[in-house]
Amino acid sequence: MNLASTLTQSALNWPDKTALIFEGRRWTYAQWNRTVNKAAHAFRAAGIGKGDRVAFLTYNLPEQVTGFYALMKIGAVPVPINYRLAANEVKYIVDDSKARILVFEEALRAPVAAIQDRLSVNKLIYVGAKPEGKEIPFEKFIAPGAETEPEAEVGWHDPAFIMYTSGTTGRPKGVVRSHLAEIMGSHSMQVECGFRADDTILNNKPLFHIAQLQLQFIPFVHIGGTNVLTRGFDVHETLSLVGQERITVLHGVPTQMVMMAAADISKYDLKSLRCGFFGGQTLADDITRKVMTWFPEYFANVYGSTEALMVTACDYRKHEGKLGSVGKASINMEVRIIRTGSRDPDDLCRPGEIGQLITRGASLLTEYFGLPDRTAAAFARGWFLSGDAAVLDEQGFMTVMGRMDHTIKSGGENIHPSEIENVLFKHPGIANAAAVGLPSRKWGQVVCAAIVRKDPALSAAALDEFCLKSPDLADFKRPRHYFFIDAIPSNPTGKVERGKLKDQLMAGLPGELE
Repeated sequence: MNLASTLTQSALNWPDKTALIFEGRRWTYAQWNRTVNKAAHAFRAAGIGKGDRVAFLTYNLPEQVTGFYALMKIGAVPVPINYRLAANEVKYIVDDSKARILVFEEALRAPVAAIQDRLSVNKLIYVGAKPEGKEIPFEKFIAPGAETEPEAEVGWHDPAFIMYTSGTTGRPKGVVRSHLAEIMGSHSMQVECGFRADDTILNNKPLFHIAQLQLQFIPFVHIGGTNVLTRGFDVHETLSLVGQERITVLHGVPTQMVMMAAADISKYDLKSLRCGFFGGQTLADDITRKVMTWFPEYFANVYGSTEALMVTACDYRKHEGKLGSVGKASINMEVRIIRTGSRDPDDLCRPGEIGQLITRGASLLTEYFGLPDRTAAAFARGWFLSGDAAVLDEQGFMTVMGRMDHTIKSGGENIHPSEIENVLFKHPGIANAAAVGLPSRKWGQVVCAAIVRKDPALSAAALDEFCLKSPDLADFKRPRHYFFIDAIPSNPTGKVERGKLKDQLMAGLPGELE
């Protein structure tokens, strides 16, 4: 059995049930599975075999997920690529993964055209109406394929796909995900979030990211639920589709939750929603409480990563007093917090002491593709070292503070950005905020806060007074400088791109701050 077998099983169990919905078109499980089989035979006829990689540069499309499952059925390995990358960044991933075929769509022709003559792939497959040159239209490519199930020996530990990390601190790494790890990760999501076969989920974030593909799309194929695809996120489209397609499960990164919370909800029918979750960054308490009212059964902060999938979850409907926490270890996973600088899984932090979150379990990555030294460095006695700073409270609930390497070092003290952001998010005049350390002649780094105003009249003096009065923020952690900007730079998962933010803030400064 492999990950693609879950589609075969769902087609047997629910042949007439709607599997996919995209821009008004619908496919039952039987129909979609037959199309996937045709694609599997076509890829095999094109010389793609077990272990071969095929890269995808598309928005969320039926052809994309059809290709994913087709390749997994024959033991080949899909490699989804971030469509926001520049041409040479796309080339890096195609080359690094040693992909033999690149599948792309018309809307993303520009980056492909820029690197086409330098790509080492054997074939270009095109999704769209106007192929050029040697490109093969996807529909034409799969047309000769048989609808029968392809025979293939695919093992539990064989690679299911390679997902490249977002690369906010350097070159992205290819995270190899096995079939077993994916199935176990899917099982964790089903149990923790209570997904059901009669659920419908909206996939409106990029499938090149693990949160959309593995935490949402894959579990719904596994249980025979309905996946609604959109090319991307739009507030009006998202809220409209909830009513039109009777969406029951909805995920959003914090930025999207903020945008939806700001909309006039009275214009939309959200009564079908029952289960919601978010992750990737802190969500302000007032936004959390507002959005939580849309989901009567479950609303959780889910923590995970490309390397580990779902690690913890905190259902705020059950634990409203723990807003901001990511909860406790999910099923199939173990979590610990070890002292900063340590690699010893037994060197545990006390409650209230910030350290590094480590985890082990059935859904961990196999390796970083082609990087054995990086893989070895990421593990200690079977535990994955996440690089995330976290703290445990007396009840065992965890709060993630951000990346260890985002720590602000000011005057000999270590300050984590989320300690500041959690306080700032409580101010009603703030729509979004991020804390960073900027160079200081006196302190090494000085704490600074970038603010997106909700209240146009909000001033630095008012924020300084607010932080001074907060019982949750020591004076040495208080921002010394406030920058009011239009938007906080973030990646597709909603995580703040602190490097870009620092560059943006420093570009307007004459020199180091005091």
